[in-house]
Amino acid sequence: MRIIMTAFSLLATLTISACSSGADLSIDSLKENYPESFGTPVEDNLSTEEQETLGLPSELPFESESIEASVIENEAEVHYQSRNADELTVTTIYNPGNVLQETETRMTLNSGSIAGVDEGEAAVFVEWFDDEDGVIYQMAYSPMEEEDRLEKAIDIANSI
Repeated sequence: MRIIMTAFSLLATLTISACSSGADLSIDSLKENYPESFGTPVEDNLSTEEQETLGLPSELPFESESIEASVIENEAEVHYQSRNADELTVTTIYNPGNVLQETETRMTLNSGSIAGVDEGEAAVFVEWFDDEDGVIYQMAYSPMEEEDRLEKAIDIANSI
């Protein structure tokens, strides 16, 4: 019985450690960890409802070293950057008109939204309308490594 309890305790500790090793990218965590560069612009310029629909990925394919937010009129932009210069910028457009860009490639996200995808030389651009929240999300992902960058960009979009 003692061995079982010790094993259970060790398993619980490992599980907690594994869960806490990833960065928490929730809005509350970002406000707390980046009060000047993220918290102040978001809290000063977005309503509670707008903050709830801010396009924040739940996971990133890189470890973010800095996170900054800016808000201009009806657009909020969150910029993530790693130490290795991987970058992600997510723009949320509130109260959008019909401003979706036409792209040749379209993909269906896990949410059912149809996303326009443009894979450029240095970045992957993804844009979609979230009809539930009434916002347009735009995302530009610029990884240092080109391998699987389209797949990683779609994974990020699916996590928003």
